[in-house]
Amino acid sequence: MVQGNIKVIDARSNKVVPLPVTPGTSLLATTSSQFLNELNIDRLCMPACETPEVIVSDHLLTLQLSPQHLFETREEGHLKQIHKGVGSVTLAPSGFRFWGRWDREVEILILTLKPATIAKCAVELHDVNQTELFRCNGRLDPQIWHLGLTLEAELREGNPNGQYFWESLTNAIAVRVLKQYSAFEPKIQHYSGSLSPHQLRRTIEYINDNLGLDLSLNVFAAMLGMSPYYFERLFKQSVGHTPHQYILHCRIERAKQLLRTTGQPIMEIACQVGCKNHSHFSKLFRKLVGMSPKAYRSQF
Repeated sequence: MVQGNIKVIDARSNKVVPLPVTPGTSLLATTSSQFLNELNIDRLCMPACETPEVIVSDHLLTLQLSPQHLFETREEGHLKQIHKGVGSVTLAPSGFRFWGRWDREVEILILTLKPATIAKCAVELHDVNQTELFRCNGRLDPQIWHLGLTLEAELREGNPNGQYFWESLTNAIAVRVLKQYSAFEPKIQHYSGSLSPHQLRRTIEYINDNLGLDLSLNVFAAMLGMSPYYFERLFKQSVGHTPHQYILHCRIERAKQLLRTTGQPIMEIACQVGCKNHSHFSKLFRKLVGMSPKAYRSQF
């Protein structure tokens, strides 16, 4: 039996169970325990089938990766038929009850968002401690689509960009869900200012002192006493780059210094500046410097 991260409540037994799948289902990718579990990803290839009636325990965002197909669902006692195709997004909020059936093999990407993640984001953004998301079936949402595929690509490559990148994209998805699929219109503040000189200096010092670590968006936000959403925006307004871009720049600048002044092996330098593997380091170095680390070192 294929097992991913998705848990639902069986409508008959009222027990939490893995998402029911039929024989022939392939689990193409799934998040592992190394991630924070605020958002999990499962990429599934499922044959034509019918699901039992279930109740969703977490918020499920489903991205359709297959050509158009007919999807039938029974929701709140009503049978609906929907044609879904590549690019369509479906949201089943926590507590939603449904039964589904489709007429051909489908490939889908399911993003599982914990209700606590959405609630935390809502409190941080507009001081609301309860949120209600509404059902959406087969809607086009290019932003969610792009964020989901970016996360899935990061997952397949072994999360080379680290914890900060994963947290940043998770936060972006949570904010998008609140903006587009909440039962009320969130009043998100927009700051036109920037970090104070002290806040900026403290952030940059922390980055430079910890380049070899797997840096965390949530740690930066907590350190400055603000939400991740506002930290990212105020930082960008302060330096002209996102925190992730700035961290990558600092890592490569430190690597250039070590390549010029030491005889350390390149892989050792990659680890020292926080890059998880040689391939990712070389790719990033070439992108920002225009040549490989070996070619750069040979100039000195």
